[in-house]
Amino acid sequence: METPGIILSYLAGLLSFFSPCVLAMAPGYLAVLTGTLPTDGENKPGQLIKAAITFITGFTLVFVLLGAAFSALGQLLTGLRVVFLKTGGILLIILGLSQWGVFRLFPLQQELRFQVKRPLVGVTGWFLAGVTFAFGWTPCIGPILGMILTLAGSSGQIATGVLLLLVYSLGLATPFFLMALAYRRFYFWSKKILPYTKVITWISGLLLIIVGVLLFTDRFTLLSLYLNRIFGGRSLEDLLLN
Repeated sequence: METPGIILSYLAGLLSFFSPCVLAMAPGYLAVLTGTLPTDGENKPGQLIKAAITFITGFTLVFVLLGAAFSALGQLLTGLRVVFLKTGGILLIILGLSQWGVFRLFPLQQELRFQVKRPLVGVTGWFLAGVTFAFGWTPCIGPILGMILTLAGSSGQIATGVLLLLVYSLGLATPFFLMALAYRRFYFWSKKILPYTKVITWISGLLLIIVGVLLFTDRFTLLSLYLNRIFGGRSLEDLLLN
């Protein structure tokens, strides 16, 4: 999996953050981490940034380990590559249709949250919050995350799988970190765009269906060849890993 997978991974991370369930709760997560409400007159920028970075590290570790696991599974199923691609493609198409509301997959459209009644203080608490975020909100972002895990598995290379999930985490982390930099402003901005998240959900579904069709027909490599030409014959993966 080369350039398209890396680009899709970052885009998928952004779409995951701006999904309705994550966007609505992201300011609340920072409030739980630091004990500071976005409506407070005085925030602690240094503590917010430190908490955000530690929190991001926690969920990144979980997602990277998932990427490595799916890539290892892809290696074991090397002889069944065609079956893996077609099964993964069909699954992504189903998830995309689910995003559009054609039918509902209940386990993927609800989140499993860990309730914390008091602020988490310190690096350990912030890190564990990031880990529980990755596990607790996986059902919420499951369709989009499933696309990247499918790409990781189809690559059959652990290094590629780790890279894809690392880039996915970076996409998810970027707006979260920006929120920590401008907590109060981001909070009111997110309230304004929350009614429009249905558009983001529709785009996510379209992306899942397109990638699913490309994998099912084994056309994803053609997209790789086209983008590699843009990078002068080298894939973005090669530029990052070598």
